[in-house]
Amino acid sequence: MAQETTPAETEPTDPAQGGDTGQEPDYKALYENALKESRKWESRSKANLKELDELKAAATKTDPTVEERLSALESENAALKASAARSALVDSVAKATGLDRSIVATLNGEDEDALTEQAKAVAAIMKPAGGAPKVPEAGGKPKPGKPSKKDILGIEDKKERMAAIAANIDLFK
Repeated sequence: MAQETTPAETEPTDPAQGGDTGQEPDYKALYENALKESRKWESRSKANLKELDELKAAATKTDPTVEERLSALESENAALKASAARSALVDSVAKATGLDRSIVATLNGEDEDALTEQAKAVAAIMKPAGGAPKVPEAGGKPKPGKPSKKDILGIEDKKERMAAIAANIDLFK
């Protein structure tokens, strides 16, 4: 609360200042005037104290929604950090073992050693121990080699034959 300034009430003149020297100052009026001013300032100070106490009480109270949001953000931050650390761990183990990242990500090892051990076990299962030859898939057409001059001339469709001759012009020189 701002302090109000009011013009000073009529103050009796001091006898030393050249007023009526024959009259005594009215001490009772002076006392009552001083008492009135004292009461006015006392009530103002009590109002200021009450306002100060209210402001202090309001300042110490924290908003519960802010606390809830802060704790939610902290837990989200911790989850993101854990996810980033897990992703980096999966990447390093996948690179070290030669497995695909998606396969390593499905493993449940908590630290690098456990994850590496699991990845090596999966890699051992995926790679055959013997040197068995790879069999082409059933129904797959073998890739033809370079056609001979006789093969090209045996093509019945004229357009296809001309295209084959153009593609293999070195056979016809």
